[in-house]
Amino acid sequence: MKDEVKLKEQFKDDLIQWVGTRLGTSFHNLNNTQQSRQMIQFFVNEVMERLTPGLVPDDEGELESCIIDGSGDGGADFLYRSDEGQVVIIQAKYRGKDAAETPESIGRLCDFLERLYLATEGKQQAIHKDLLELASQIDWAEDTFRLYFLTTAKTPPSVKDRVDQGLGAVSAFPDLIEERAELIYLDATGLNLEWREALSASEFSDRPIVIPMLPDANGIPWCEYDQDHRTLYVGEVSGAVLADILNTHRASLFTMNIRDYVGDTRTNKQIISTALHDPLNFEYFNNGVTAVAGKIMPDLQGQKLSCEKMSIINGAQTIRSLKAALTRKGSKLHKPLSKVRVLLRLISFHHPSEIPFVSEVTKYNNTQNAVKIADFRSNDEVQKDLGRRFKKLNLAGRDYEYKNKRAAKRRNTIPITLEELTKCLFAFRFGPDDMFGGTAKLFDSSSTGLYRKIFEDPEALLSEAEFNLIAGTYFACDFLKGLWEAHRKALRSSGQSMHPALERKGLVYSTVGELLRLNYAAAGWSLEPDLRRLSKPNDWLKDPNSVSRASLLKAFELATKVMVNVYDASRKSPAFKHRNWFRTSSTLTDIRSGLDIAMSYGTLPRIWG
Repeated sequence: MKDEVKLKEQFKDDLIQWVGTRLGTSFHNLNNTQQSRQMIQFFVNEVMERLTPGLVPDDEGELESCIIDGSGDGGADFLYRSDEGQVVIIQAKYRGKDAAETPESIGRLCDFLERLYLATEGKQQAIHKDLLELASQIDWAEDTFRLYFLTTAKTPPSVKDRVDQGLGAVSAFPDLIEERAELIYLDATGLNLEWREALSASEFSDRPIVIPMLPDANGIPWCEYDQDHRTLYVGEVSGAVLADILNTHRASLFTMNIRDYVGDTRTNKQIISTALHDPLNFEYFNNGVTAVAGKIMPDLQGQKLSCEKMSIINGAQTIRSLKAALTRKGSKLHKPLSKVRVLLRLISFHHPSEIPFVSEVTKYNNTQNAVKIADFRSNDEVQKDLGRRFKKLNLAGRDYEYKNKRAAKRRNTIPITLEELTKCLFAFRFGPDDMFGGTAKLFDSSSTGLYRKIFEDPEALLSEAEFNLIAGTYFACDFLKGLWEAHRKALRSSGQSMHPALERKGLVYSTVGELLRLNYAAAGWSLEPDLRRLSKPNDWLKDPNSVSRASLLKAFELATKVMVNVYDASRKSPAFKHRNWFRTSSTLTDIRSGLDIAMSYGTLPRIWG
C-alpha cells in the first residue's frame, strides 16, 4: 500500500503546494522567473538534499545566492561549486499543462560550459556579473560538473535527439566533457520518478531483496562468519545483479547510507569504463560493496541470500555506476557486465535496537569521503530527548515536531530538524560552523569536534534548565530567521537584492548573539535566564507587541547594519573574496569591533520584560 501511495506523488503538484505553504501565496500568482526560482529551490531542498546530501548548499542564503535567473543567465539558472570541486548547474523550465519542451532550451544548457568558460576569460559578453563571480571559483582543469535540465513539459523527439547529442565541448579542456561532466535531463515523467525516489530515501524497501551469489571454483557461494549475535557473509555477486537490484528498489536501497552518488565524476567514469572494457579485473580494482540487513535468510542449495530491511552502507557509487554501464545507450559492451564480479560484505543487525551499530559501521566505511554526517547523531540519547520535549510545545495550537531523523513532516506541525537546531545554536553562541571546520566538524562528537560544545554529554538526558536554554535560543533564532526572510522578500518585491553581507542567516544569528552578550554584560544583566524564558513560545511569539519581539527586532536591525558596514570596509581590500568572508574567523573579530563601537552609543532593552 505504501508503494502504491508513493506512485501517486506528482512533482508538479507538490511543488505548487510547497510554494503555497512557504510563501503564503498561490504558485500561479508568480511570474515565470519566480516560478523557475521556486522550482529550483524545491528541487535542491527536497530532492537533491535527500538523494545527494553534501552536493548542494545547506545554507538557505548561500542557496539563494547561487540562483541567477533572468537576463544574462547564459542558459543556466543555478551554479554551485562545493569545496570538493563538484560543480552543479541547473536550468529549470516550469511549463503549463500539455506543453512540450523545445530543443533550443536544452541546447543552450548543453553549450553553456563553453560560453561560461569564455566569459570568465573575458572573451564573451552578456553573462551576468553574479554568475561570473560564482564561476570564478571553478577550477576548469580539475573540477567535475553536473548539469541538470528540469522541465515540467513533455519531451518530443527533437528534444530527445538533442539530449542524446550531449554536452558541447569546452575547447580549452578536451577531457572535460568525456571525463568530468554529465548531463541529467528530467522532464515531467523524470521529475516525478526523482521526487518519488527522494520520498522513499529514508525508508527500507517493503519487499525482500534476493541476491544470487556467485560460487567459487569449489562451488561454495559465500564464507560465513558467526560471532555472538551477528553474522557476516562475504562472497561475490554479479555486477548485473547489483544493477538490477538498484533498478528495482531504487533509493530505499541506501536508507542507512549517509551519502549517495555524489562522488567524483571521474571516478564514476572509471568504474563504468572498467565494467565495460575490463570486466574480469573489476574486482581487483574496486573496493566492493558493504551492506547490512535486519534479517538474512541463506539458501545454500539455491546459492541465494534473501534479505529484509537491507541497506547499502558503502558502495552506492559502485552500484549506480554499474547501472549506468548496463544501460549505456548505443554501447555493445554492456553484456560483459554479467562477467563483472563484485565483492560483497553483508552484515546482519537487529532492527531497530542496533541502529547505532550500523551508524558506526557506515561511518568507518565512508571515512574516505567528505560527507554530511548529521544523521550519525540522530540516535544520540540527547537527540531523542529533544524529540520528546519539543513534542510537548506548541505555538497557537500547532505542535512542534523535532526531526532527529529524516522523515516526512506530519500535517499541521512546525518542524525543527536536528541539523537546523544544532547549526543555529552553534552560530548564536560561537559563530557559523563554516568558520570552525564546517558541518563535519560540527557533528563530530569526539574530543576534537564541535558537537560537545552544544551537547556536552550526547548520551545523557537534558535537565529542564538545559532544554529551556536550547529551546529559547532556537526560538530566538527562528524569530530572527523570520525577520531575515521578510527583509529579503520586501527587497525582492521592489526589484532589489539583499546586501551580500546578509546572505547567510547563520552569521546573522552569530552577530545578534554577540550583540546580546555585549549588551547584557554592559548593563550587568544575565542573558541565559532571559533566553530560557523564551522557551515557551506562546508567551511571546504569539503576541506581535511583546517586549521580546521588539527587543530582538532592534538587535537584528543594529546587528545587520554592523555586518553591512564591516563587509563594505572589508571588500575594499584587493585580496577580498566574498565566499571567504563567510568562512574566515577574522570576520567575527571585525564584527565584534563594529559591535563595540555601536554599543558605545548605549544599551538595548532586555529580551524579557
